Amino acid sequence: MSWFGFRRSAAAVLAAGSLLAGMACAAPASADSFDPGPVPLSRYAPAGEHEAVSTAAVYPCQALYALYDAVGHALGNHSAMTCTREFPGGLDSPVGVDFYYPKDIATMTRVPTVIWIPGFSSEPGNYDASARLWASNGFVVAMPHDLINSLDELPLAAAAALSTANRDPRNVLHGKLDLGRTVIGGHSGGGGAAINGAGIPPNIYQLIDPEFRVIGAVPTQPGPVAAAFLVNVPTLYLTGSADFIVPHFLPRLVEYELAFNAPAILVCLKGVTHWTPFDDAAHNPTATITLAWLRYLVDGDKTAASYFTGPDWKLRTDPAVDYALRNVRADNLPA
Repeated sequence: MSWFGFRRSAAAVLAAGSLLAGMACAAPASADSFDPGPVPLSRYAPAGEHEAVSTAAVYPCQALYALYDAVGHALGNHSAMTCTREFPGGLDSPVGVDFYYPKDIATMTRVPTVIWIPGFSSEPGNYDASARLWASNGFVVAMPHDLINSLDELPLAAAAALSTANRDPRNVLHGKLDLGRTVIGGHSGGGGAAINGAGIPPNIYQLIDPEFRVIGAVPTQPGPVAAAFLVNVPTLYLTGSADFIVPHFLPRLVEYELAFNAPAILVCLKGVTHWTPFDDAAHNPTATITLAWLRYLVDGDKTAASYFTGPDWKLRTDPAVDYALRNVRADNLPA
C-alpha cells in the first residue's frame, strides 16, 4: 500500500472510531478555577484604527449566493452575506485577486500581508467583514479566487499579485508591503489550499519575489485534500462544533495529526457552523481569533501570545472554545 493509500485508510478507520466514540471534547476548567479574561471574540472584534478599503465593491448577494445567505441565516448568522460582481454573482471575471488595505497606508511603514483564499464556489465579497477587520488592524489582505478555490495555484497567484503591487509606482501599495511577514489562510476548500500553499518550498515563492516568506498559516474548516505533513510554519487549524460540511474531527485526523514538521494548534469553536465565516466580526470568532493569531505571528504581541503559548494558554479554557489541542512543537512556541 502506498503512503497516500495508507493515509486514506487510516483516516477512514479513525473517523469511524471517532463517530462511535463521540470524539469527546476536553472539558474546560470551571469559572471558579480559571478566569480567562477578555476572549478573542470581544478583545479583537472591534475594528482597528485604520479605515479599510477594497479594490472590489460589494453588494447584496443575488442568485446562488442569495441561497447561501438564506442558509447562513437559517443556521444563525446575524448579517447578510455580501458579494462582488464576480461570476456567478455577476458578470465580472471569476478569476483574479482582490485587495483590502488600510486607507491611510501611504502614511504607514511597511505593512504585513495576509493571503486569504475563499471556499469552494465562494468569492472574496463573502468574506468582506473579516477582511475589513484585518485591514483595519494594519494588514493588507490579498484574496485570490477562481471559483474552485481549492488548488495550489492560488497562493502563488496571490504572491505574484502582492509582489507586482509592491513594485508598481502607480499602485497605492507600492513599496508598502512587508512580504517577509506573510500569513496564509482560507476557508473550506480555500483552507485546504492554504495548507498546501504553506507547504510550498520557500525557494518557489522567492522565484516570484526574493523578499516573500510565509511565516504562518490559519486554515479555517479546511477541506481534507491537503498535505499538512509538508508544512513547516506555525499553523492554527480552526474548526466548528456545529459544522456538518467539514466536521471538526476531519481536519483533526487528516491534517492536524499529520502536521509532523510544524507547530500546530487545533481549536474547535462552540456553535460555529460552516457559514459562520461569512458573518460579521462581532459574531464570527473565526475572524477574531485569526486576528489574534496574526498579531502573535507578525508582531509578537504578548496579549495575543497568551492565547496560544505557555503552559496556561488561554484558548484551552476560553468560553468560546469546545476543545483545543496543541502538538509538541507548538508547546515550544515562544511567548
